[in-house]
Amino acid sequence: MIEAAAWRIAKHIKAVVPNHPAPIENLNHSLIISINFFTVIGLAVLGALFTGHGKEAAVMLLAFAVLRQLTGGLHLESSTWCAVATAGTATLLSLVTLNQLTATVLTVIGLLCVMVFAPAGIEDQTIIPERYYPILKVVGMFIIASNFWVGSSFAAIAYFAQGIMLAAYVLFKGGEKLK
Repeated sequence: MIEAAAWRIAKHIKAVVPNHPAPIENLNHSLIISINFFTVIGLAVLGALFTGHGKEAAVMLLAFAVLRQLTGGLHLESSTWCAVATAGTATLLSLVTLNQLTATVLTVIGLLCVMVFAPAGIEDQTIIPERYYPILKVVGMFIIASNFWVGSSFAAIAYFAQGIMLAAYVLFKGGEKLK
């Protein structure tokens, strides 16, 4: 659904502005990213209206998104399913209450996953040259380690989830997208 909408909008842009310097494929890709982002935010806001846990879901989405950009991981084939899964998971997990020990354990697991597996699967997602990938790993580890000081159970859940998705990408899918 997101892909189809992005393609229609990209075609319309090219029809209205035929001399636009960006190829239609680049417009389409940028539109998919933008529509996906706003769909995740919109669905998460709707979920927060029902649950009353908007702050918690926002912390999870932000922590997850930042770490994901740096470390990569498993991708769903459809942007629509990605948006639904991301917003739905953040909404559901925002209802979870963790004690400090559990939050610390989840943070450690996320940190270990990033230490061992990151970055993975970002080759087609970033313009950052591969020679800088070790820096992405260190920055990702630093972000997760900061949760030992901050102590956010919701960030811990996000870092754990991203760590598991990163490990799954490397161990089980070998670069294939989930269908």
